[in-house]
Amino acid sequence: MLSCSWGGYINRNCRIKCFNRIEIGKQVAISENVTLWDSDVHKITGSTNSNTKPIKIGNHVWIGTNSIILKSVSIGDGAVVAAGSLVNKDVPSRSLVAGIPAKIIRSSVEWV
Repeated sequence: MLSCSWGGYINRNCRIKCFNRIEIGKQVAISENVTLWDSDVHKITGSTNSNTKPIKIGNHVWIGTNSIILKSVSIGDGAVVAAGSLVNKDVPSRSLVAGIPAKIIRSSVEWV
């Protein structure tokens, strides 16, 4: 199930692979070529990890071009994901994250 509460936008060439649950809040800006996957798709033999875990994107989040958001990630309200980031851990509200894997670069950010 893909759940969106709009007022924002999803730009071209985005890939949303929703096997179970992806929530997208209000006023979310998703740039070009962003990928959201809530599943690993394939299991690894002997692994006890869940193959699918939800993604939650809060309100007024900006996700930059060519970013990838993986399963079990929660992105807090007002956060910014820099272009080309691989997000595999939770992002606190009003934080700027960047890199592979994404790390907090700055706190208390605001964007318009």
